Amino acid sequence: MNRVLQGLSFLVLLLFAGIWVWIGFALLKFHPTPDHPVRLFTSAQTTVAGFLSSAVGAGTASILGIEIQKATSITLAAQVNEAAQSSRLLSFGILLYAAVGVFVLLVWLSKSDAASDIVGAFALGILGWLGGAFAAVFRKA
Repeated sequence: MNRVLQGLSFLVLLLFAGIWVWIGFALLKFHPTPDHPVRLFTSAQTTVAGFLSSAVGAGTASILGIEIQKATSITLAAQVNEAAQSSRLLSFGILLYAAVGVFVLLVWLSKSDAASDIVGAFALGILGWLGGAFAAVFRKA
């Protein structure tokens, strides 16, 4: 059963990466016109992208927090390292979320005038997530 759940988790990660990378490239290739100044996405695309970014962001953060609580190391940085080493899927999810998020953030920064609200929301969300990771590493244990 554990392998089935890991497989489903991996599928969610791939769906997340696929839709957000597609959105990023669609925005990069978009050339605004007076009639179409913003690259809009369908309501289904917006809903799925928003759900997946929320699910993966919250999921990786919460599981990492649980694993950190289980860690036996003294410092928080060592606890994060110990937690990440406990699961390759968790490490992959964290790195994938961060990489896709930074890609979308850079696309948003370069094409913000043509970006729809969902892109800006995810870009700001990844900044918050990265800020939390940054703060956790430098927090005194």
